[in-house]
Amino acid sequence: MAKDYEKLVESRNLLHKMANGMNPVDGMPIKAEGFLNDPRIIRSLFFLVDYLDEELSKEPRQKRVKFIITDNQLNQVVLPEGNIGINDFANAINAVIDTRTTRRINGTMINKQLKKLGILGEGKTEEGKTRTVTNDKSEGYGIVTAVRFYNDRQYEQVVFNDTGKEFLLRNLQKIMSYK
Repeated sequence: MAKDYEKLVESRNLLHKMANGMNPVDGMPIKAEGFLNDPRIIRSLFFLVDYLDEELSKEPRQKRVKFIITDNQLNQVVLPEGNIGINDFANAINAVIDTRTTRRINGTMINKQLKKLGILGEGKTEEGKTRTVTNDKSEGYGIVTAVRFYNDRQYEQVVFNDTGKEFLLRNLQKIMSYK
């Protein structure tokens, strides 16, 4: 991280010299007939210098850790009305977390954990592909199967009703940290 910062500073300094008409290697003025004296190139170089200045002035990004959500963030989550799919749930979570410090979450990650807990299962499609399905425990957690249509094709989707959404919200951190 520190090495990247140093590279950015060095790059910014080189671009700044070129934008000001100086050869960054020897400090001599750039020849008038060179492409680096074209106003379009000079504007672009100054734009890059300004951009790098802005980026370098920001606080360094912390290493993102596993998924973490605070109680305050959980209280800010706004879920869509009615039965929702797991990706809709994940999108609502990602809208409130600080992605500078924690990883974004997706439906596949949540489903994987729910399968480990035995709340969801796996089935095979007619084409032999693996898909997430409900099991005997699912309904007790507010997770059901709904028939959906896409491009005139019917399919089954695992959805979360109000009970399921509440279960996920109250237990999300535990679910995601389950080994």
